[in-house]
Amino acid sequence: MSITYIPRVTQLDSVQLDGQVEELFKQLLFNATKFLEPGILQPILPELELLLRTWIFKYSLCDKNCTFGQQMLSLKYNKSNISKSKLYWYYGYTVGLRYLRDRALYSLTSNIKVQFFFNKLETFQLFGDIFNFLRFIQTGKHPILIDFILGLELTADKLAREDLTDLSWTRELLWHNLIELIGTAVSLINLFGLKRRLSNILKYVWWRKNVHANSNSGSPIMTLNTICAYCSNKPVLPHIMGCSHIFCYYCLMANKAADPDFVCPKCYFNGKNVIKFIMP
Repeated sequence: MSITYIPRVTQLDSVQLDGQVEELFKQLLFNATKFLEPGILQPILPELELLLRTWIFKYSLCDKNCTFGQQMLSLKYNKSNISKSKLYWYYGYTVGLRYLRDRALYSLTSNIKVQFFFNKLETFQLFGDIFNFLRFIQTGKHPILIDFILGLELTADKLAREDLTDLSWTRELLWHNLIELIGTAVSLINLFGLKRRLSNILKYVWWRKNVHANSNSGSPIMTLNTICAYCSNKPVLPHIMGCSHIFCYYCLMANKAADPDFVCPKCYFNGKNVIKFIMP
């Protein structure tokens, strides 16, 4: 028994799959000819695309009454309202018209009238696609304009997604929105500040106080073995922040710019002033 109600998302997916199948065949064709002399196929590129689209049309819609994208989703056109004349019109709109436009763009670039004609034709086609899509959202039939013009309707013996309910689609949409929300929120989080706050929570108060007290005892001393308290390399333009440790200028300033409450990673001293280190 054929299914006459096809979910809108399934019909839209079939249209997207048709475009992806065509792009895949184009990529395979270009890969097969990549070792030829550069530019040798450029003059006949519209003809190559015409042959490719004709081949796709022949072995999909002509032979099986459905496109490759529709086959993947177990869809097909109703045989009762598809005829040979409609197939000719379908081919002329989806393949022939695109070839004429591409050939005009390649060969008649200097002919202003021809370019103007095809630009206007493409504009009308785009407006037609927009109005047809708005109508499709309301009615749930004919996702592309040529289907509506020719009265082609989709049916299915079974649906590849018949086990999906409205609730599952709603849950999937909510999940995707949640992922986008999390991605946006993460980009707004100050990771340096979060790291500092987590460190303050996890460290014992008495341990923090003891280390803090010991860190302030004595002045920073720079020797041949002194390393930056942040990057563990030789300090470049040595600077200090009030504790006994020495930093590279860029290490210290970059962390202070990212987190004004940046603390020394060695002693957890929160120094507000950045001072250039001067050898005594």
